[in-house]
Amino acid sequence: MTVRSRALTHVAMSVPAGTLTDDYRAQVLAFYGELLGWREIEQLRRPDRMTIAVGRDAYVNLRERADDAATYRGYDHFGVLVDSEEDLRAMWADLDRNHPEVELDAISGTGGTLTFRMHHVLPQAVEVQCFGRRVT
Repeated sequence: MTVRSRALTHVAMSVPAGTLTDDYRAQVLAFYGELLGWREIEQLRRPDRMTIAVGRDAYVNLRERADDAATYRGYDHFGVLVDSEEDLRAMWADLDRNHPEVELDAISGTGGTLTFRMHHVLPQAVEVQCFGRRVT
């Protein structure tokens, strides 16, 4: 019997011990909360863990690790889906215009699939994607 997965539920990233300060949490939530509507799941908050709701059924989990925190570079990223090409282009334009602190790649893609990658505050980059054009 083959059981197929329906969705990705979470992404877990390790960070060095001492990273999850109140200031760091505020930076993450101010940026990604404003941009993508993310919020911390307070019931899961621990001194060494930050769990961020990224949609109805998915989350990003940051966990402090004293001896084996990962080092991310280059290609390491995870993806988020937005509803439309217009949303993706508007987000990219806002980041380009108003957030010089964000590492921002150009929009790429063809055939209705567009993407760009950004890196700010979180250990891994975030790839923003849209698949096809939503009719509004």
